[in-house]
This record gives sequence, structure tokens and C-alpha cells, in this order.
Amino acid sequence: MLERMNEFLKQLRKQAPGLLINTDAAYIARACTDWRKRYCTTALAVLEPMSTRQVQAIVKICDAFNVAISTQGGNTGLVGGAVPAADSDPVKLAHVVLKTGRIREVLKLDESNLTLTASAGYTLYEIQEYAQAHGFLFPLSLASEGTCTLGGNLASNAGGVAVLRYGNTRELCLGLEYVNAQGELCGDLRGLRKNNTGYDLRHLLIGSEGTLGIVTTACMKVYPAPKSRCVAWLNVDNIQTAVDALGFVQGHLFGELSSYEWMNANAIDVVQTHFPARAPTCPGAVDHVLAEFTSLGSETTLREQVTKTLEALLEELPGVRNIAMAQNGREIEAFWALRENISEAQAKEGLNVKHDVACAVSQLPTFHDMALNDIAEHGVDVRPVLFGHLGDGNLHFNLSAPKGSDAAEFLKQHQTLLNNLVHDAILRCGGTVSAEHGIGQLKAELLRDITSASNYAAFKAIKQAMDPKNLLNPGKLVLI
Repeated sequence: MLERMNEFLKQLRKQAPGLLINTDAAYIARACTDWRKRYCTTALAVLEPMSTRQVQAIVKICDAFNVAISTQGGNTGLVGGAVPAADSDPVKLAHVVLKTGRIREVLKLDESNLTLTASAGYTLYEIQEYAQAHGFLFPLSLASEGTCTLGGNLASNAGGVAVLRYGNTRELCLGLEYVNAQGELCGDLRGLRKNNTGYDLRHLLIGSEGTLGIVTTACMKVYPAPKSRCVAWLNVDNIQTAVDALGFVQGHLFGELSSYEWMNANAIDVVQTHFPARAPTCPGAVDHVLAEFTSLGSETTLREQVTKTLEALLEELPGVRNIAMAQNGREIEAFWALRENISEAQAKEGLNVKHDVACAVSQLPTFHDMALNDIAEHGVDVRPVLFGHLGDGNLHFNLSAPKGSDAAEFLKQHQTLLNNLVHDAILRCGGTVSAEHGIGQLKAELLRDITSASNYAAFKAIKQAMDPKNLLNPGKLVLI
């Protein structure tokens, strides 16, 4: 075994000159530990190519030596999708981690076509900044944007705070190139908005979590950068009022509303415990909404439109108790910090049971009440820290231990039951157990259990056709 692996590394150095190969145990351990530190596995080496050709060489050699590949961007995923599977047996199947961060061959705009073509290794923030410097907006935005990469965004079909207006990563992608399981370069970067010539392989690769191929380059949509921005904070009675307010606002400013984020009282309490920011408050109001509006028109015009609409909203819905408008850029950032720091603040308080669920916006209040009632009926004392992208139906339904109790013991006693109750509630409401975080290894068995036999058979047929040796991220998404 050792002799064969030494020959494997020798061939990598020969066939992919310049490839960074790291076999340091500490470095491998870091690369094989996921963001939440739920999975701590191992690998033969960490490979860091800087070109598509090097990726092709890696895949061909791995295919020849029967070595599995876990592709990793910024390693910010929350379902263990970017590290070797926890049950991987290094004796039966050697593994490498392929980090894409050095693949930076292409970054260019086609201003007339409103597209940006970029290599997989660029971080989301770098792509946003590049577009902005040229007067355009790349609208994908999420909390990990300083670390996550375009390749990872595509592999997980990332969502974020602007899906309401611009869609998920899938909706933003017009084409991509990828290396298949045999080391061949496939795909299309023409950036066509209309093309009906054959199966659209792009949509198979997006959201496939590195199990069907390794994305190296993508052609993405960009938009003219907004000239004005307005952010409001709403204090509301409950999630039903938040849903009703969304419908009212969309009826007046559908084209301007870009984000609509909901947070319960516990979520804001957690943030304010660990960060200096303070949310606008109002007696009687339990929940909070952050709404952002953008426009190509003037700041004055947008503010007038938003103010008029929100004043009418206050009169229309008694459950909307108060509305605060950010007066400047500093206040806008302060409002957003409250929303974006929830996960980090919650992490400071220890482990919690996380859920990334979604359903039709109209069903969110039903799901919310159903899940909490079911938990209460089973006698589990929890602190619900709930927040999410209400505008697109996605909630992060996180359940923490009561204040002052042991978080690890709480998870040990209640995690399985809480997962079952929340998943059952969201499925009864016609929703999904994975909205934007993906499946990875965390939810692979769950996906198999809740998917119809015919659909899962189709998933397996696709996987086996495109990766017959099951070397691309085995143990994730679809189990073979």
C-alpha cells in the first residue's frame, strides 16, 4: 500500500509540474476538518492546483490509482461536504483533498452581455469587488463571502440574502466548465441566455457537491450596480405578521425589494449578548424584519417610495408595531451586522441543533407553530434561535439549550428527536430539509430516506453514469 501511494505521489509530481502537494500531518488535519468541526477525518495528501490542466492531471492519476477526491473551496460548508467522509477507510480507499483556491486563471467581464467569467478559486468577495469596480453588481451574498469560493458556491447552489430578487447560484450561472471523473474537460462558457441544443449539463453540476465533476470556471450573470439603497427595520408581533407585511411591500415595491430577513427575539438577544450592536425595539413586538431596497434611480426617489409604502403598511397591519429607517451607511451596516452575526454569536454559546429548511412563504407560520408545538408536546425545553431569508421561504431553525445548561449534554439527549420533529413538520408543510446548505455527509442518509424510490434510483443512475468508480466525493449527497 505504501509503495503504491508513493508511486501515486511521484506520478502527480511528474504529470502536474508545479502542483502544490502537502503531506504534512497537521496541514492535512486542518483540511480534513469541516467548518463546524463535526467531521475530523484524514487523507493521503492535500493537493492545490493552480490551473484546469493540473486538475485534469490529478483526476486522471487518481482514476488510475483508485484514489478518491474531496474537492474543497473555502471549507465553509455546514454539512461535511468538503472533507472526506467520516466512514472512509483509508486502507480500502485512499483519499486526497483537492483545494481550488489557487485556480485563478480567468476573471473578466463582458459588459454588453452582462456576464462575468471567473475561475473557481476566486472568493465570492473578490468577485463582488471586481464587478463593483467596473460598475456592476454580482448579487450573490452570504455571511461567508470573504472565504467561500465560486466553485463551492456552484457545488452547493448557495443562496444567501438576495435570492428573493436575483435567485440562487443556479439562477445566476449561464455556463460552466468542469473536469469529469475521467479527467476530461467538459462544459460551455459561451454565456448564452438561450440555447436548446441538448441536455443542460450545467444544471446537473450545480448543487452536485463535487460528486459528478470538479468545476473550474463559470460564466455568471451580473447586473448594473444600484445607485441607491434603503434599509428598514420592522418590529412585528409574530412571523405571520412578517409574512403579511412581505406581501404588502411586494405589492408596492416588488422591483426594489432585494432582501427580506426575519429574526425572532432569541436571535437578536444572542447577538446583543456577544456583539455591541443594538436593534430598534418596540413594546409588544416580539420579532424583527430587516428589509433592503435598491434602485437604479436616485436615493431621494427611492427613500420617498419606501417611506410612503412603509407608512401605509403601519396603517394596514396593526401587527407591525414600529419601523426604523437607516439614515446613513453606518446605520445600514449596523442593521445588517445584527442579522449577519447571529450564527457567530450562537456559536459562542456552544453547540446547537441546526436546521436549514424551506417551504412556501405562505406555509412558514404553519411550520413555525407546528414544529414548536411538537417540541413542547414532547417535553423538550429548548431556546429557539430562529432567523432566515423569509422572503424566499428559507428559515434557519436552530435550537439551543436553555440558558445556563450544558450544550453538549443537550445535544446528546435531544438532537435526534429534535431533528425528527423539525424534519417531519417541514415535510408535512410541503417543504424541504435542505434549502441552501446542501446535503453533504450530514444529510445523505436522510435524503435517501425521504426521497421516493424512483427519484433516488435516478440520482444513483446519474452518479454511476458520470462517476462509475465512485471516486468523486464518495459518501456525500447520493450514497452508492
